[in-house]
Parts: sequence; C-alpha cells; structure tokens
Amino acid sequence: MGDIETVNLDMFEVGGEEGSDFHVFNIASDHYHRTEVLQRTGAIDISCNLEKVIHGAMADDSDRYATLIIMEWCFKPQRHTRRISEATIELVFAPDKHGGDIEVERISFDGSYSLLQTTQDETVTKGADVSLGISYAANLDLGGKWEKTVSYQSTDAITVNGGIHLINNIPPKRKAKWTLLENESQKTGVPASLTVAVLLSREDQDKFYCRLGFTCKTDKKTAAESFFRKVPKDDPIIFQPNPREKGTRPSRNVLYGDNELGSVDLEKLSDVTFTTLVTDVIKTQK
Repeated sequence: MGDIETVNLDMFEVGGEEGSDFHVFNIASDHYHRTEVLQRTGAIDISCNLEKVIHGAMADDSDRYATLIIMEWCFKPQRHTRRISEATIELVFAPDKHGGDIEVERISFDGSYSLLQTTQDETVTKGADVSLGISYAANLDLGGKWEKTVSYQSTDAITVNGGIHLINNIPPKRKAKWTLLENESQKTGVPASLTVAVLLSREDQDKFYCRLGFTCKTDKKTAAESFFRKVPKDDPIIFQPNPREKGTRPSRNVLYGDNELGSVDLEKLSDVTFTTLVTDVIKTQK
C-alpha cells in the first residue's frame, strides 16, 4: 500500500494540472438530463455519461411514479504505470423544493461481486533460536534454529460492492453507492468501465436532482501531479419527468411512458469490463 495515495474528487474540486478538466456545468436552468455527467482528464482520464433515462411508473396499478437511470463510468490510465486501486461512486438524489419524496428502490451490483479471481501459492517460514541448559555447571548452546514452513494457496479478485443508504439517517433511502477494489495481489487497477442502473420511485411528476461524489486511490505519482483548488459546487444533474418540458439541449437518450419499470431486471442493463481484447489484428495486404 506504500505506493497508493487517496484523491478526493467530490465534485467540489477542479483539476489544476495542465490540460485537466473536471467541473461540469449545466448550460441553462432547464438543461435536463445532462449527458456529460463528469469529466476529468490527466494521467488517468475519468468520465461518466448518462446513457439512458426512462420516466414512467413502478406498475400500472401503482401509485408511485418511477425513473430508470443508466450511467457508464470509465477509468482510463494514459500511461502504463498509472492506476486507480480503489474508487467510490456516490449518487445522491433530492426532490425539487416543493416536490414530493423520492427513493432509491433498487440498484445494479447491490451486494458484493468478484471478477477475474486469481490464485497464488504462498509460503511462510517461522523460526526461533535453540539453546539447551544442562544442570548448573554448564550451558550447551546448540547454535541452531528450528524452522516451520507452511505452504498454502490464497485467492484474490477485483471486487465491486454496491448498496443503498439513508442521508443523515433520515428515510427514505436516497443515496446509491458503489466501491471498486483492485485485485490486491496483482495490482492492476480497477476495471476500465462500469455501467450501473438505478431505479427510483417518485411521489409526483416534479423535477428532481442528482449530485455526484467520487473518491479514488491512485498511485502516488498520479496523485502528486493532481493539484486541486476550490471552485463553486458542480451543477447537479436535473431530471424532468414531464415529457412536455424538453428544456435546453434535449437529450436523445430519454424515454417516457413505461409503466412497468418496477419489473425491469437491472443486472441485464449493467456491465463491468476490465479490458477489451481485439482479435484478428494481423492482416495480409496484397
């Protein structure tokens, strides 16, 4: 762990290194469903895009409205020696000032998930000096050392942990959280991309907001190159369930009117990719 440093990119900071960009603005007060959720460039590029939003209802016979949100997070080191060993993503949802309550009903990757498990053979040797005392007249020091060697196999894997939480211990649950942990024995970083799905239930059709939090642990060299300075808070993502209110720069990835969102399998909408392998790269030209 000696080469790891914690970097907090809690959407209240902006990268100060040359060429970096972190702060993302809404271009207008009615800029709904902003596609470019987060962008941070540098030794490691970090980005998040809003892939799809569906507004509707939990079920035909339900008194709760619903919204399904799909986001893709990408982590791309620009040099071989750079990596993120741990990353935590938080989405905090809140209603408009006069809106009804909103609750995170379900998320994908809820619980603990492992991928790319590895097995290592390990050996531990324990020992101690040995001396033998004989009566009161002499002490015989054998000058030796006993040793005990234990061999065993250990397993490790990349881990994705997800959960739904209260805000300040006050219901309902309005925070979705995921933590990505690298395979500690391999030290090859977190996956290159993570696609997550969130299902919200709503009391009304008023607009609502999502604010992001992101914390990561990187190699020390990457952390040392990232200087942060305080700026005003980043603009939250504004969600508008009313189909007549398209707003400024309408997103093409928004759908309306699905009244069976409560039955959607979120895991089928989600994905995690460590790397993409390109095959058939050797070609013959005549």
